[in-house]
Amino acid sequence: MTMGAQWMEYDRGRLRVWPDWGSSGIWYPQAGSEPGQGPVSMASHEALGLPDWLAERFARWIEWYDDYLPERPDAFPWERFKDEGRMLAFELARFVGDEYQVEYDGRKVIVFP
Repeated sequence: MTMGAQWMEYDRGRLRVWPDWGSSGIWYPQAGSEPGQGPVSMASHEALGLPDWLAERFARWIEWYDDYLPERPDAFPWERFKDEGRMLAFELARFVGDEYQVEYDGRKVIVFP
């Protein structure tokens, strides 16, 4: 173990939808953290049992983000990208039901039956 390294606990009852290069787009947030805050641990589509259509949408969303160039942020269609992220979070929340609390952009995603 590296000196000063800390073990973090992640909340396995919550899922955060958040883009990062080469990721699944789905994360377990740090236990006790506020929505949208704190460290995360990536969750795999397979571990969550996502249906193919939803896993493919997440993969396309992350590929889209992979094309983002930080030196040209004004050239990226942020609003469309964020809208797709919101829809993915909603679809994920519908799929996981009561098993997980889903959050996106610092907010809990609520799905009414």
